[in-house]
Amino acid sequence: MIVAILLMAGSGTRFGSQIPKQFHRLSGKKIYQHTLDKFLDTQLFSRIILVCAPEHIKQTQKETSCNDQVYVVAGGHSRQASSLKGLLACPSHTEIVVIHDAVRPFVSEEILQKNISLARLHKAVDTCIASGDTLVHTVDLKQVHTIPLRNQYLRGQTPQSFSYALILEAHLNATQKNSSDDCSLVLANKHRVFLTEGSEYNIKITTELDLFLAEQIFRLQHSDTPPSPKTLKNKRYIITGGSGGIGQAIIKSLEKEGAKAIDISRSSKNYPANLCCHTDAEKVFADIFNKFGPVDGLINSIGFLIKKPFMRLSEQEIQEIVAANLTSVFFCCKCAYIKPQGHILNIASSSYSRGRKNYTIYASCKAAIVNFTQGLAEECSHLYINALAPQRTATAMRHREFPNEDPSTLLSTEEVAQAILNCLKSSITGNLIEVKFKSHPKEL
Repeated sequence: MIVAILLMAGSGTRFGSQIPKQFHRLSGKKIYQHTLDKFLDTQLFSRIILVCAPEHIKQTQKETSCNDQVYVVAGGHSRQASSLKGLLACPSHTEIVVIHDAVRPFVSEEILQKNISLARLHKAVDTCIASGDTLVHTVDLKQVHTIPLRNQYLRGQTPQSFSYALILEAHLNATQKNSSDDCSLVLANKHRVFLTEGSEYNIKITTELDLFLAEQIFRLQHSDTPPSPKTLKNKRYIITGGSGGIGQAIIKSLEKEGAKAIDISRSSKNYPANLCCHTDAEKVFADIFNKFGPVDGLINSIGFLIKKPFMRLSEQEIQEIVAANLTSVFFCCKCAYIKPQGHILNIASSSYSRGRKNYTIYASCKAAIVNFTQGLAEECSHLYINALAPQRTATAMRHREFPNEDPSTLLSTEEVAQAILNCLKSSITGNLIEVKFKSHPKEL
C-alpha cells in the first residue's frame, strides 16, 4: 500500500497573511487543492492524508468529502510533529509513504513515480535540485568564512519518500526536536538516503513573491497544454462575435469536431442581436434556451478597436469601445443558460498586461475581462470559466488598424481556435491562457 502525506499545518507567518498560505487561491482554487488534485490524478496512492491545523480540519474535510481515499488529521506544533501525526494515521500495512509539502502544487507525476520506485529499492529518497547560486558559509552572519564547492551541495525539495517502517522508526527514535526535514531523522538513525532529481518548477509557495511566480508557472503550463483526446462531438456552444476572424475560425473548428456552433452577432443569420444592449442579449439567449435548452458553453469573441490617441476619442467612441469589448461580455455571461460543468471562455488580448499607446480603452477593457473572468470563476464553481489572451492575430480588424505589419509575425486565427478547443476539453477554471506566436521555419 502506498500512502501520501500532505503537510499543511503551517501558520504561514512568512507569508505575511492571517490566512495560511495553503488556503490562498491560485488560479481560482486553493493551493493545497491543486496539490491534492495532482496526487489524485496520478492514481498512485491508496490513501492521501492531509495534515492540517486543528482549526482548519472541519473546512478541509468539507472541501475533500467527495473523495473516500482522502483523510484529514490534526497536525502538531512543528513540522516534525505533524509528520509523525501523519505517519501514525497510516494503515499498519502501509509499504511506502510519500511525504510532501501541500504548498508545492507543481510536483510532477514523473517525480512521484521516481520517488516510489527508489523508495522501494533504497527505503529512503530525497528530491533535490542543483543550486544556480554560489553558496556561502558563515558562522556569525557577518563575514564569509568559506565558499563550499557548489557541485557538492543541492537544494532539498519534497516529496521525500520512505519505507513506512523505516521512517516511522526514525520518528519514534528521534532525539532532535523541530526538524524541518524527515531525511535528517533517517540519517540520524544510521540509514542512507538516496537522491532523485526534482524540478525548478516544483517551488514551495512561502512568500507573496512565490505566489506571484506560481501564477506565472500555472499560466505557462496551461498555455502550452497538448491537445486532449476528449471529444466535443454533439456538444453545443454559443459563439458571440462569430462574424469576426477569430469567431469564424472557432465556428469552423467546432464544426470540424462534430460540435454544434450557435453564432450570435449583429450579422448572424439565425440569431442577430446587439449584445451591447441588455434587453437584446436577454431575448436572444432566452430564444436559444427555449429551442435547445442549456448549452455546453459560451465563447465570447467580440472585439472592437479604434486606434486613436485617448484625448482625440469622442464620447461616443469611448462608449462604443467599452460596450463592445466589456459590457457585452458582462451581459452575455449573465444571460446565458449553461449546463453545470459547462464552459465560459472570454477572449481577451495580450494587451491586457500593459496599457497600449493609441488604444488605451481597448487595452483597459481586455485587462478588465481578465479580472472579471477570474472573479466570476470563484463565484460560479459549477462552471469552468477562463480567459484566453492571444498575441497579435491576423484578423481583418488587425490588418485595418495595423496595415504595415509583417503577416508572418502574427498568430493565425486557426491557432487561436485550437487553443480554445483545448480549453473546452479541459477542466481548468479561473485561468488566463496566453496564446503566443511560435515562429515557423521558412521553406527553402
